[in-house]
Amino acid sequence: MHFKQKLLLIPILFITILINWGCATSQSVNDQTKKEIKSSAEAKQLKKQENIAQESKVVEPKKSEPPPQVVKQEVKKGNQPFFEPNLLSSEEIIHPPYEWGDCSVCHTDKNPDKSKNATLIMDLPDLCYQCHDKNLKEGKKFIHGPVAAGACTACHNPHKSKNKRLLVASNINELCTSCHTAKGEFLHKTQNIHPPVQDQCINCHDPHTENYEFQLKADGKKDLCLMCHADKEILITTAKNRHGAINRARGCQECHDPHGTGQPKMIKAATVKDLCLNCHNETLKRDEDGAKLINMAKHLAENPDWHGPIQWGDCAMCHNPHGSNNFRMLKKPFPPTFYANFDKNNYICFECHEPKKIMESKTTEYTNFRNGDVNLHYVHVNKKKGRTCRACHDFHGTKDYPHHLRKKTKFGKINFPIRYIETPTGGSCAPACHARRYYDREKPIVNTK
Repeated sequence: MHFKQKLLLIPILFITILINWGCATSQSVNDQTKKEIKSSAEAKQLKKQENIAQESKVVEPKKSEPPPQVVKQEVKKGNQPFFEPNLLSSEEIIHPPYEWGDCSVCHTDKNPDKSKNATLIMDLPDLCYQCHDKNLKEGKKFIHGPVAAGACTACHNPHKSKNKRLLVASNINELCTSCHTAKGEFLHKTQNIHPPVQDQCINCHDPHTENYEFQLKADGKKDLCLMCHADKEILITTAKNRHGAINRARGCQECHDPHGTGQPKMIKAATVKDLCLNCHNETLKRDEDGAKLINMAKHLAENPDWHGPIQWGDCAMCHNPHGSNNFRMLKKPFPPTFYANFDKNNYICFECHEPKKIMESKTTEYTNFRNGDVNLHYVHVNKKKGRTCRACHDFHGTKDYPHHLRKKTKFGKINFPIRYIETPTGGSCAPACHARRYYDREKPIVNTK
């Protein structure tokens, strides 16, 4: 073979090698793919078999454990029990004498016939007191009815129970309201319930015996409340000005129902104002100094232009009904006198009203009581001997003038008229302080007197 012929054979040989290598590689990939598909199919088949086996598996209860008992509960919504079964025990509670297996500890027969009434060796509660301390159950002034009647089994199961303390119900309130049905209806119907009541009745009541009426754990007029409401104790015992209602016959219950009323703070009226006017419907005297308090119900009836908090029925926006170191039991300070050095921190009014109404000497924005841009609130109030707001305004209600202006104001022993006249752009007044003076927001007036 010539040299040129050999050169022609080299590319042919190279192409042949490439073709053969490509075929071999393709076969290898196909084999691997087939293996993966097969593997995936087998895995799916295995998973399918496992699912079938799992679905067909029957879960049987353990023979050593009885199936759980359904606790009968009143239904509040859907299948949710109304009372949380918080006394439900994780294991059955067994009364020791019953656990011992010797029924003759309590019954005349060692193996009493369960189908008949098994005779006890003595009556209840004396039988119970053979082991339980009688003084702990009956040793105080007031005894719960079932305890006094010796009906221990009305609340406790003498043999065993799924509930703590061998109780016959899984929640204290459920047990109590099985007899106190009116309270049960109340709990079911009322949305705003005193939290300790919502939790469990025995937060305040002892179910056996106590020295206070209704088996309360302390005097229910006040002492029991103060066991939790420590902040109120400070107010009613140390405040300079204290609310007389707290020292009335029913104490805290003069205003609050300790179970709930459906109203905020468990107050005994639809609004705070209505509650206050139950007492403030006549002239009263302050306990601290004997000063007279006006008949507020009459005052509001005769003066229908009410200040905002009165309109909203919330006297407690300004007054602390338990007590305060401020004038008139106000929640924030307010000058008690006709004149006072102005200090914006000395006025509860600024909790709602803009202080610039008083503090800006000139303004066209913060008040309409101005002569041009001269702020007449600033002129009257913001000075060393400024008039306090109540010199001209009544904070509860008025009828003769707008802006809650008083018809008369008291200076010393004199009750003199303000004689206010309003105009579309201003007004005038002629109190005893000065001759009639005028103001106008658009055309400032020069008062010569």
